[in-house]
Amino acid sequence: MYPKPMDCPYCDYPKTHKHGKTSKGTQRYKCAHCTRTFVETFDTFYYWRQVSADEVESILQSQAEGSSLRGISRINKRAYNTVVSIVHAAAYRAQLVHNEEVKEIETEQVIADEMWSFVKKQKRCGPEDINLGDCWIGVSLAKQSGLILTARVGKHTDAVLEELITCTEGKTDCKVWYTNDCAGYGRVLPPEVVHVVGKENTQRLERTNGIIRQQTGRWHRRQNKFAKVWQTTESITRLVVTYFNWIWQHNRTGDTAAQRAEITTKPWSWNDIAAHPTFF
Repeated sequence: MYPKPMDCPYCDYPKTHKHGKTSKGTQRYKCAHCTRTFVETFDTFYYWRQVSADEVESILQSQAEGSSLRGISRINKRAYNTVVSIVHAAAYRAQLVHNEEVKEIETEQVIADEMWSFVKKQKRCGPEDINLGDCWIGVSLAKQSGLILTARVGKHTDAVLEELITCTEGKTDCKVWYTNDCAGYGRVLPPEVVHVVGKENTQRLERTNGIIRQQTGRWHRRQNKFAKVWQTTESITRLVVTYFNWIWQHNRTGDTAAQRAEITTKPWSWNDIAAHPTFF
């Protein structure tokens, strides 16, 4: 499973030798240079986890399709805390993969929009309830490929929009932004950016948001399903972005957004995300 099992992941020394097996039967290796040992699942999601690849894929796919965490726990016959741990850990790895792979995206326009949701309760949220109530997911999209460049979770403030813009600038050099009539973009966008305002310019992203809302039940406006913990919303956002960019295939074109952006040649699976090397 490890991409280069005979190269040491710590010092890149090319000569390693087998060094027994773990209690699960996983092959262990030892480096002849730094004398450190590692297993073939090192730097993958399965390292030190007592779950199979099929179970992980089932849990993550169910979550991306809108199933609740407790429902996934019942279906897969795994403890609720185990499912939560897998989702949070996979979301962290998905963010690492996104940061590593989504770079220098060529596009003529960047489209930005926000999706509204809420955490735990909609009303009666005091100033001290920072992680409760209204929750906005800001999304930036490369218009030509439909690739989600960045997604940020927070309150509907200029600070969140500024964070969205800053993170997007690290993914593409495009200086043309299409947004809705939210006044915050005009206040935080750099002066060198061409800012075009109008709902008709954000239709591509509106369709993307609609797809995401349908697949992620907790963000749907007309369902009695919502997040109870702010951190869960952040984790689900990372997983949904990963699913939409790398795994979900367009019904008409038959390819993924990452393929259209020419950063991969084939659709990925959750196992590809889990086994992607992140040890830099």
